[in-house]
Amino acid sequence: MIGRSIIGLFAENPFAAMIELADKVKACTDEVPGLFDAFFDGDYDLVVELAEKISHLEHEADVVKTRVRDGLPKSLFLQVDRRDLLDVLSSLDAVADCAEDVGILFTLRKMEAHEELIGPLKSLVRRVTATVDKAVEIVHAMEVVSKSGFSGKEAEKVIHMIDELGRLEHEADIVQDDLARRLFSIEDDIKPGSLFIWNKIFNKIGDIANHAEKMGNRLRLFFAS
Repeated sequence: MIGRSIIGLFAENPFAAMIELADKVKACTDEVPGLFDAFFDGDYDLVVELAEKISHLEHEADVVKTRVRDGLPKSLFLQVDRRDLLDVLSSLDAVADCAEDVGILFTLRKMEAHEELIGPLKSLVRRVTATVDKAVEIVHAMEVVSKSGFSGKEAEKVIHMIDELGRLEHEADIVQDDLARRLFSIEDDIKPGSLFIWNKIFNKIGDIANHAEKMGNRLRLFFAS
C-alpha cells in the first residue's frame, strides 16, 4: 500500500543500515588525525600501521555499503527516490575511500614534514573531521525524521544541521586553499615527487569534506520529496 511508512517498504530498515555505514566511515576518518601526527613525529612504522588500519576499516565499510545497496528494492513506491538513497551511500563510501587514499599516499615515499605546512595541515584535518562528524550526526537523525514523513520540528533541525555541514565544508575549503598557496610558495625546497604527493594528499583530504557535504545535499532532497 502506497501510504505506508518508508520503513515498512524494506525488509531491513534502510536508515538503520545507513547509520551502520556512516559509523564505519567515521571510524576510517577518526584515524586520519593520528596518521598525520605519526608522520609529523617521524614515526614511519606507525604511519604504515595506521594506513593499513584505515584500509581495513574502509573494506568493512565497503561490505556494509554493498549489503545495504543490494538490499534496496528495485521498484517500490517510496517517500524518497531510490537513486537519492544510492547517491547517499556512494557519497559515504567516497569519504572512506578518500581516507584510505590519504593513508596509501603517505606510504608511497618518505617525505619531510615542512614546518610551514604542519600548523595549516593540522587545522585542515580538524575541520575535515568535524565535517564528517556532522555528516554522521545527520545520518543518525534521519531514522527519526523518516518515521514522521520528513516533516515537523525534527525535520527542521536536520535541515539546519545540513546547513551547518555546508558551512563546515566551506571553512575546510578556505584552509585547503591557503595550504595549497603555502605549498607552492616553498616548492623550490621540495623534491618534485614529494610536491606531487603533498598536492594529492591535500586534495584527498579536501575531498573527504566535499563528499560529506554532497551526502548532506542529497539528504536535503528527502525533505523536498
